[in-house]
Amino acid sequence: MGILRTGFWRALLAAGFVMLAAGAAEAAPDCAPSMGLKFVCGLNEPEDLLQVGTSKWIVASGMGKGGSISLIDADAKRAQRLYTGAGNQIRFDRKAFPECAGPPDIVQFNTHGLALRPAGNGLYRLYSVTHLPYESIQVFVLDARGATPAITWTGCVPLPKDFRTNSVTALKDGTILANVQMRGSATNADFINRKVTGGVYEWKPGGKGLKLLPGTELAGNNGIEISPDQREFYVAVSGTQTVVIYRLADTRTPARQITTPWYNLDNIHWSGDRLIAAGMMYDEPACGGTRAQILSAHLDLNCHRGWVAAQLDPKAMRWKILDYGEPNPAFGGIATGLIIGDTLWLSSFQEAKAAYLPLPGPKKK
Repeated sequence: MGILRTGFWRALLAAGFVMLAAGAAEAAPDCAPSMGLKFVCGLNEPEDLLQVGTSKWIVASGMGKGGSISLIDADAKRAQRLYTGAGNQIRFDRKAFPECAGPPDIVQFNTHGLALRPAGNGLYRLYSVTHLPYESIQVFVLDARGATPAITWTGCVPLPKDFRTNSVTALKDGTILANVQMRGSATNADFINRKVTGGVYEWKPGGKGLKLLPGTELAGNNGIEISPDQREFYVAVSGTQTVVIYRLADTRTPARQITTPWYNLDNIHWSGDRLIAAGMMYDEPACGGTRAQILSAHLDLNCHRGWVAAQLDPKAMRWKILDYGEPNPAFGGIATGLIIGDTLWLSSFQEAKAAYLPLPGPKKK
């Protein structure tokens, strides 16, 4: 077992949680397991992960230049490129997306946050936050009826050039909620120091332009997710380490909010019937302390910190820690937690791979 560097680790052990077994702390080559984590390689900074229905398939984003969208076989533990920009993967719906100029240049095309919405009969709408070749929400149809899912690009929603969008969610009618982490001259340092930097913007199908939802301006709008009944949405706020819940009918005042003192929240998604948030440790001595301390000391903000995946009960407003790990030299930048069966999957906005490990506790029969 590695050194317990923070009071958080000791508190969890005292409460009866089981620590991940730590392997060699030296840099792990390529896809070799490291500190209890195993990896699926061949990805390009897969910041977000979403399961396709209840299948074995995982859609992965790619934040690196040309990262596009990939597909992970959760059984075989293999990844492949899903969207290649081929002609048969393009069916432009100009009526639905009148301001879209056309499909993105596949050489540059990258993806950040993702959203996946059932459209009936084995079809899904897939939305991706995209920074290259231009700031936008790209929209696809995912067909999961065959042996392997197929994808078709249908259009996009261009966003202002000074937006740094982080995540996206959507309603059944195609309404898009884009979670903008920074806009204008705002920087990472601003939201790390708890200054308001972003907001949630709404786009309606066939419409032009975006509408800021008043009251959603926060210190580092990060992850976003919609409630099953579409009456509320949840925003993970990186700067204040909170999940803020809004009523879609009136966002001027939050309905509820909850803070976590343990880790910097990143993405938040439904995984089956569990609402899961993940991110990296708030105070990581191995990297120089908190992000504000690391920034002040001009240290590396990409230093590999410990991570946490936790489940939120959005009605009772209670957290349940699902799993956590110490700093791993082979894997950093953890942003998303996804559960398939008894396996926890972790995304990364830094690595060329995704990680997986067995969930602690009793296993399903």
